[in-house]
Amino acid sequence: MSNAPQLLGILLCERVLQDVLRRDAISLINIHNGISSQSFPTLIPLLYAFAQLSASSNQFKYQFKVLDARGAVITASPVAQVDPLTNGESTHKVMSAFTGLIFPSEGSYRVSLEVEDKEIGSLPFQVVKIQQPEAVPS
Repeated sequence: MSNAPQLLGILLCERVLQDVLRRDAISLINIHNGISSQSFPTLIPLLYAFAQLSASSNQFKYQFKVLDARGAVITASPVAQVDPLTNGESTHKVMSAFTGLIFPSEGSYRVSLEVEDKEIGSLPFQVVKIQQPEAVPS
């Protein structure tokens, strides 16, 4: 694909706010790159993946995927289409929401972004188990 957009960055967050009048004004709330849990499997009710891409004068499709340490897909967002930008100085802002995301065990995961079925980048996501404090005998 000629003029393919290049990944500028991926962020994960709990909430996205978009200005009604200025659609390119976006606020990401509670940005993080991992979670901790007392037990597994563990559920994240809602997680947003947000990425900025360099401008492309071509239409393209994208999809976010969550993969485990072996590269197996845990979940994937729906494929979405992006219209071309006419201003070469602008960036594409793309996002997807994962609802009911279940991590089967602690470990290293990653959130990847595919454009036209090719991975253009990813972000590591750590899932760790909270150690319970030892009970102190009285």
